[in-house]
Amino acid sequence: MSKTTKENSIVTRPPVIVIMGHVDHGKSTLLDYIRNTNIVDTEAGGITQHIRAYEIIHKDDKGEDRKITFIDTPGHAAFSKMRKRGANIADIAILIVSAEDGVKPQTIEAWKTIEEAKIPTIVAINKIDKPGANVEKTKMELSEHGVYLENYGGNIPFVEISAKNGKNVDELLSMINIVADLEDFKGEKNKEATGFIIEANLDQKRGIEAIMIIKNGTLKKGMWVLANDSHCPIRILEDYKGKTISEATFSLPVKLVGFDKMPKVGGEFIAFEKKNDMLTFEEEVFEEEKNIKEVDLNTHKKIIPIVLKADTSGSIEAIEKEIEKLETENTIFRIIQQGEGNIGEKDIKNAIGAEHAIVLGFNVKADNNANTLAER
Repeated sequence: MSKTTKENSIVTRPPVIVIMGHVDHGKSTLLDYIRNTNIVDTEAGGITQHIRAYEIIHKDDKGEDRKITFIDTPGHAAFSKMRKRGANIADIAILIVSAEDGVKPQTIEAWKTIEEAKIPTIVAINKIDKPGANVEKTKMELSEHGVYLENYGGNIPFVEISAKNGKNVDELLSMINIVADLEDFKGEKNKEATGFIIEANLDQKRGIEAIMIIKNGTLKKGMWVLANDSHCPIRILEDYKGKTISEATFSLPVKLVGFDKMPKVGGEFIAFEKKNDMLTFEEEVFEEEKNIKEVDLNTHKKIIPIVLKADTSGSIEAIEKEIEKLETENTIFRIIQQGEGNIGEKDIKNAIGAEHAIVLGFNVKADNNANTLAER
C-alpha cells in the first residue's frame, strides 16, 4: 500500500461509549430512550446482566448524521469485572448519577474504574424529573469524591437529564460528539480488523457465537478471526440488529458465529485474510501462552474444586468474583472447569475425578444423564 493510499484510508471513526454507575440509576433506561427499544423487562431481577452493544445515529449541530456505539455494562456490584472490561474497550465513559439518590458506593467504584482506564468522561445527572431530585447536592457529593465538574472546580463536562422522558438526552449526545471531536479518534479502513470480544455464548442451533466491537480495520466475509486460541471463519456475520452483513468496519458492534471454542470475553481479536496467516501468527505469538495454567501448590489449605456452568461468559465472570470471596483460613475454592451451556454427563465425570468437587449452574439446566450420574 502506498503512503498516499494509507493516509486516505485513515479516517475519523465513531466513538465507543460505556455507561457506568450505580444499579438503578438509569443506564438501561437511558439506552432504551436512545434506541427506542426495551431490554430492561427481559432481564432477571430487573438489572442488566450481560453486556450489550448498540449503534445509534445522532445529528450534530450541522445536521450531519454521526454514528455512536454504546456498550451497556451492568451496574450491580457482582459485575465489576465486566465494568472494567467495558471501560478498557470504550473511548468515552458516561458516569450516570441519580439526582434523587446521589452518589452511591457503586458510583465511586465506577469512577475509579474510569480513572484507571484513563478515558474521557461525561457525567449524566439523571432523574431530574423526580420530586426528590437535588442536582446541586449531587454535584457537591461528586466533588467530595473527586469528580470535579465544569464550573465546580474541574473540567469534566456534565448534562442534567431525564432518561425516562428524554429531557436533555439530545444535549448529552451532542456532548459526546464534542468530546469525540476533541479526542479525534481515528481508524484505518484498509487494515484487517482488530477489536474486542465483549460477549460469547453457545447457541444450541448455530454453535459458538461472539459479540465483538471493531476498534480498527475492516472485517469481511471470507476472512478468519483469531481470539486467543479460538478460531472462526467469517461466514455468518451480523450487525447488532441481527441483520446478515458481508462487511463491517471500526466502532461497529457485530456478531460472529462459528468459533471452534469459546473465545475469551474481554480478549482481543485479530482478523486475517487467509487461514494459514492466522495459524502462523498464532504459532509465533500464542504458543507459549496457550498451555499456561495457574497452579497453586504451595498451600496448606484444603482445595474445593468447582465445575461451573452458566448461560454466558459474563455470568461466569460475575460468579467467579463471588466465589473468590468464599476463601477462608483453611479452604480455597478452585474453579477447575467452566463453560457456557447446560450441565452434561461430561461435567459430572470431571467433578467425580476431583475430590470433594462441587458442580454449580447458573441459568442452565442439568440433563437426565448428568442427574443420574450425579445421584450415583
